Amino acid sequence: MAFNNGANDVANAFASAVGSKAITIKQALIIAAVLNLVGAVLLGSQVAKTLIESVLSDSLSINPEQYVLGMIASLLASGIFVLLSTLTGMPVSSTHAIVGSFAGIGIVVEGFSAVNWGLFGIIGLFWIISPLIAGALAWGTLRYIRKQIYKKAKKGKLIKTFINKVPIFVAATVALLVFSIIKRSVFADSMVLSPIMTWGITLLSCFATYCATRVMLIKWLAHADEDKGEVEAEKSFRKLQVGASCYVAFAHGSNDVSNSISPVIAIFLVMATGQVPVAGVPLPPVPLWILLLGGVGMAVGIALLGHKVMATLGTKLTLMNNSKGFSVDFATATTVVLASILAMPVSSTHAATGAVVGVALDKGRHGLNLSILIKIFSAWVITVPAAAILTILIYWLLDFIF
Repeated sequence: MAFNNGANDVANAFASAVGSKAITIKQALIIAAVLNLVGAVLLGSQVAKTLIESVLSDSLSINPEQYVLGMIASLLASGIFVLLSTLTGMPVSSTHAIVGSFAGIGIVVEGFSAVNWGLFGIIGLFWIISPLIAGALAWGTLRYIRKQIYKKAKKGKLIKTFINKVPIFVAATVALLVFSIIKRSVFADSMVLSPIMTWGITLLSCFATYCATRVMLIKWLAHADEDKGEVEAEKSFRKLQVGASCYVAFAHGSNDVSNSISPVIAIFLVMATGQVPVAGVPLPPVPLWILLLGGVGMAVGIALLGHKVMATLGTKLTLMNNSKGFSVDFATATTVVLASILAMPVSSTHAATGAVVGVALDKGRHGLNLSILIKIFSAWVITVPAAAILTILIYWLLDFIF
């Protein structure tokens, strides 16, 4: 499941960077593999706990043996579904797949009442909200770049404005990452920081990053020709986009690793306690080796099959330049990291696609390949029921065998 998760969802991190030719596919795969692993280890445990505790109803009467078989079935079903989607180049949601698989477990054991439909609805709402937020944020970022930076070209002040305003996005990114690591990482319990210290460190990192980025841009644009200001700005965005794509890769690891490891954590808890985990009972810390297992699995999947889906989002959905790609990456990662802070499993595929649509709509619907978008939406719709049905079939087979 982790292998297929990485193979399919790497497109969310580097599709726009590859599509705008800021980075090669080979470079993208290497960087994405490393940063997905880092994000998975640092922030991956919180969302996994939400999935384990809440998708199935508290009243589910299932014995530990059935529960373990169900978790194995969910891994197999979601992994198979995502693999088939990857081989056809379709960016589906591994989050949809694992949640659908969990629902399938409850349905096959005890019927539809075994699913916590309230939380299921909340998760589903986040699936709708996340692409809308990412799309709006990407559209707003691109509009800001065009209106507040590129229009200065007429006054001969584009380069100066670029140097002053673009670091704001980089600083905001670092501040959010620092805050998420302090509050939600595996080191959060060992970092005893007061709210004042937390905000102080966050704001200090934001200010330091702004200053450092501004110095870097001054160096890059020291000999830039103001008459070719927009061209020079796009060259700088090409470099910045690589960093923004790294931000997406980290964000993906932080949220989507839960889709791979949550069934493993659930099995681990059953073997350790002899009981099925339920909501309201505090879960012990997630073992580091499980986080590493999921992160390494995603890294290998990225390296071997990541190029398949990358082409669909990076080049077929809409044409990309570097400012568009930067806007897509900034919006996607920010949406996913915020969801990880809230411990809510969202689809990074949804966020990335929403962001791509957001920048495409900057020039109206004619900038968007509607046929590809319809295919992607169709894949999203069928993922949950398909994963649930496949889980039920595999569970019956495993139950028959064992």
